[in-house]
Amino acid sequence: MQAPRAGWARLAWAAAVAVAGVLLFVAYLEQSIRGTYVNSDGASIALQARDMLHGNVLLSGWALADVSFYTTDLPQYMLAEAVRGLRPEVVHIASALIYTELVLLAGWLAKGRATGAEGVARALTAGGIMLAPQLGDVSGILMLSPDHVGTCVPLLVIWLVIDRADPGTPQAPLARLAPVIVGLLLTWTAVGDPLAEVIGALPLAAVCGVRAVQGVALRREPLRDNWYHVSLAAAAMVSVPAAWAVTRLIAVQGGWTQTAVRTGLVGSGVLRQNATLTGQGLLQLFGAGFFGQPGHSPLIFAAVHLIGVALVAWAFVLAIRRFFTAELLVQVLAAGIVVNLAAYLFFVQAQDITKTREIAAVLPYGAVLAGRLIGGRLRTVWLAPAMSVVLALYAEMLVFDAVQPPVPAPMANLASWLAEHDLNEGLAGYWQANSVTVDSRGTVQVRAVAVNSGRVTAQAYWEARKDWYDPATHYADFVVGVGRAARWQDQVLLRQMAATAGRPVTVYQVGPYTIAVWHENLLKQIQ
Repeated sequence: MQAPRAGWARLAWAAAVAVAGVLLFVAYLEQSIRGTYVNSDGASIALQARDMLHGNVLLSGWALADVSFYTTDLPQYMLAEAVRGLRPEVVHIASALIYTELVLLAGWLAKGRATGAEGVARALTAGGIMLAPQLGDVSGILMLSPDHVGTCVPLLVIWLVIDRADPGTPQAPLARLAPVIVGLLLTWTAVGDPLAEVIGALPLAAVCGVRAVQGVALRREPLRDNWYHVSLAAAAMVSVPAAWAVTRLIAVQGGWTQTAVRTGLVGSGVLRQNATLTGQGLLQLFGAGFFGQPGHSPLIFAAVHLIGVALVAWAFVLAIRRFFTAELLVQVLAAGIVVNLAAYLFFVQAQDITKTREIAAVLPYGAVLAGRLIGGRLRTVWLAPAMSVVLALYAEMLVFDAVQPPVPAPMANLASWLAEHDLNEGLAGYWQANSVTVDSRGTVQVRAVAVNSGRVTAQAYWEARKDWYDPATHYADFVVGVGRAARWQDQVLLRQMAATAGRPVTVYQVGPYTIAVWHENLLKQIQ
């Protein structure tokens, strides 16, 4: 009778996960559409996905940003675009899909090998902490443009492989394959996002190295008895040069090129500002950001989310205190949080609150730790009712966020106006260019330019294709500026273009944007 019962239990889990996944996806899609709007970061990935779907698999001719997202977010965008075509909704769909995967994986990883009520409590604790992201800036980080959130999906898959392949478990035969699988997945992830080397490869190599030293040097075990940890550490270390080699190979084969990641330590005078940004960013990630939240309801929601912050802090302290005796997964997650926060605090990434995306991994890592270490304790007679109420409040917040009035997309009206006036190819600053192109579903093509040393130059070195700027194949006759049309000379981009191509023939005002039109191909005038 045990086998049929186990089969029915697994089937029930699968059904519950499937239903939860559908409901979560719908809710997150609504929150993304209503709480955020598509900007040029997300639009750039959508344009790259279209190129790949049309056969440009290596994105030949593309100059990408300092993170390519080639193996992390782009496949999800391709999936959404294969179904819906090029349109702004693709960015929302892909983002909702990624966050849904992240919540489900966090619950699965937190559950571990626990069964029954213990397993349910663990999964609900981790999933509950991540259940209801805050409206505002945090929606833009977690459920819109690629901001390292998608990188956490393959990383959680890697941690799941490691957890299930532990030689001390019934899945021990998987342990022999685990180092190879982990090495390949880490390489794959790092090709798309070098941050995976910091929050994935580095903590795994360090933790497994410590465990191997403990076994060989302290417990006097033979090295072969520690092969699993040695192999995982080696796989993590090898993945870094392997990812670099794959990236270089893609470039050599005529594929995309990438801007160098900005690095460097901050001065001592910046540490206080970085510490403040880190604290504010962590509160926002866990839905407890009080800054810039208008009205009473968002503030109440932020206060309730402090419970999730407290649970994660409790679990993190437990993980640190028991670090050298904890299970491998707990050690890796705790080390990953420490490394991620240290890099954000001491390096140059923490420039303003929008850069919180650099520490987005702390959310799923912390949620899994909470589910893993204290989820079982929360099902006691005294705590279970209270936690059920908290979970219900989180679910109510999710519904509340999903039914809010939509945030207007600032470039949507501009895209429509340009299409109606047969202005099909033009130039603009980065934040207007690719966004307008996707808002118009590709009927209007606006390319990013910048003013450098008094000249209008092609911004083909950042999220753009170089052949977009070829005057032999493209004809751009208008420029979009930000400001009043009556004072277009005060707008740097329009003034510099006029200095090269002469005064525009016509100038229009569309909302906050100025559209200056010339009767010539402006691509011939830019460098």
